[in-house]
Amino acid sequence: METDLDRPRLGPALDGTPWARALAGARTPSGAVVTLNRGWDPVWERAMWESSAAEGREHLSVRIEYDEVVIGPRWVPDGDAGCAGCAETRDRIIRDHPLTDDPARARTAARTHRAMLADVFAAALAYLADHPLGPGELYAVGGDSSRRHRVPRSVHCPLCGAKPDRHDPARRPEPLTLRSRPAAPGNPARGAAGARLGTPDWLRDRLVDPRFGPVRALMRESRTPFAMNMAVVPDAPAMGHGRAVRFADSQAVAILEAYERLGGFPFDAPVLTGLPYAAIAGHAVDPGTLGRYTDEQLAHPTCRVTPFDASTPMDWVWGHELSGGEPLLVPADIGFYQYEYNFRMARRAARTAGTRHHRHYFHESSSGCAAGGSFEEAALHSLFELAERDAFLTAWHRAAPLPAITTESVTDPAASALIELIESRGYDVHLLVATRDIPLPVVWVLAVHRTGGFPATFTSAGSGAEPGSAIRSALQEVAQLVTNPVDWERADVEPMLADPWRVEELEDHVHLYTLPEALPRATAALGGPTLTLAEAFPDWPGTLREAGGGDVRGALDWMAARFADAGMPRIVLVDQTTREHADNGIAVVKAVVPGIVPMCFGQAQQRLAGLPRLTAALAGTPGAGRALPLDPHPFP
Repeated sequence: METDLDRPRLGPALDGTPWARALAGARTPSGAVVTLNRGWDPVWERAMWESSAAEGREHLSVRIEYDEVVIGPRWVPDGDAGCAGCAETRDRIIRDHPLTDDPARARTAARTHRAMLADVFAAALAYLADHPLGPGELYAVGGDSSRRHRVPRSVHCPLCGAKPDRHDPARRPEPLTLRSRPAAPGNPARGAAGARLGTPDWLRDRLVDPRFGPVRALMRESRTPFAMNMAVVPDAPAMGHGRAVRFADSQAVAILEAYERLGGFPFDAPVLTGLPYAAIAGHAVDPGTLGRYTDEQLAHPTCRVTPFDASTPMDWVWGHELSGGEPLLVPADIGFYQYEYNFRMARRAARTAGTRHHRHYFHESSSGCAAGGSFEEAALHSLFELAERDAFLTAWHRAAPLPAITTESVTDPAASALIELIESRGYDVHLLVATRDIPLPVVWVLAVHRTGGFPATFTSAGSGAEPGSAIRSALQEVAQLVTNPVDWERADVEPMLADPWRVEELEDHVHLYTLPEALPRATAALGGPTLTLAEAFPDWPGTLREAGGGDVRGALDWMAARFADAGMPRIVLVDQTTREHADNGIAVVKAVVPGIVPMCFGQAQQRLAGLPRLTAALAGTPGAGRALPLDPHPFP
């Protein structure tokens, strides 16, 4: 016997309409709350969804739009299924439409093509009775097509989205507990879940949809000398880029990079606002240990940070010390590099506002952010990235000769082909060993124009447990740089040579060292001894495999010990994982390491003061004793 709880819940003026009759006679998910309304009414939808959630029942929202009916998604409690709010949010983000009620649209929908669309709706319900929606699926019928879509949950959802408490400093997280993560065969730095993320279909099938996204499309780049995909994520700060030998493999890399960047903003994380370091020093990282700016930098017109001291109110986020697992606060714009003080949680407004409206205490980059199939795996790769950037920057500022790997000893076919390509464009390829006091394979690839022409040099770096893969990764970036069209003028770059304060953006760093006049500075690292690849990095990746004991957690502990040996015992891990990541088996971690040389862009933003380890590394080299900031780096 049907009860009131079993009957569809109808929006205003829908009782007795063909829509209501069609829905009342249809077979819908057993025990689900089914609602029907015209257009998107956020207040009504919230009330309906909250009622379903409170009852612990499935929810199926049906919305009559202008020229279609949207059935679903089928929301299931305690799962990763998107709800009607997730679908509306994703649809409007892709259409760049604000998530607000549109009464005019709803009124138009009420009087246009009602009879025809109602008949199509009835047919769609009959089809779904035999082919039911899965959790998180919706069926859009009408217009010129009918299509089933999978809608992942959205951090922006006004219905089921998380609402973290951002203002209670007394709510201290539980200590961090790391878990064993058996390494995948042949890769001591990846677990089984991380290996699955790299398979061609796993992320594409879950996350790519032209209407609801979150990845709207995967675009192939036709001009690069390798298989490159770009993951287009609307409302993201940048596309994700994936480079590989095959396009099928580069798709997963592109999606992962896009999701790594999604983690750069604290969507789900609590933010503690307006607290001076002096008030929380007992359980916070000292901001002064993260690299400081000089007075000259802070006074310069191109500086984009605000001076602070221990009494300055700042915003903070929670991380955990890797050693011991205790919770520890770090500055919000360090833990989440897309954080904006003037806008705080209004991320879209921050991106559309000019830079002069932005406020930071640190001008941070994504360096040290990494994605993986588990927290432990992401943390390990975040340390790899920090070690790479630190080694490269230290080598650059030392301006002293480095050992060079002979290109003939590189046996990876893809890397050999990239070397041949770069050389065919008139460049000599130098594979420099940048590893210093953190014993991880780090390679600086420096391409130098054979005749000293313009563009004169290009640079990149790579790191990882497998030296051949690190070299290939760096070569891919350099190969793309040498084959891309030169879309900048020498006349625009030459003033930077005389005045490095004109180096303000990431592209300026690259462009400066394309000038032949900058060649001596870029090639200061040449002239060291030559080695084979095996001589440069003996026993890798076996070193990490043996040290980790076949477990990613063991590899992470070993890597942390190597940071401690280098004078950096404190590693703080900030979990940037949102529910969008977790729903798809992705973890994102930002490692914060006091004392490491940070990768920053813009001469006024270089944080090189207050780093005793860097000062010690420069002793006896051309970089010793020079006034800060030092020469702009060429990292792309």
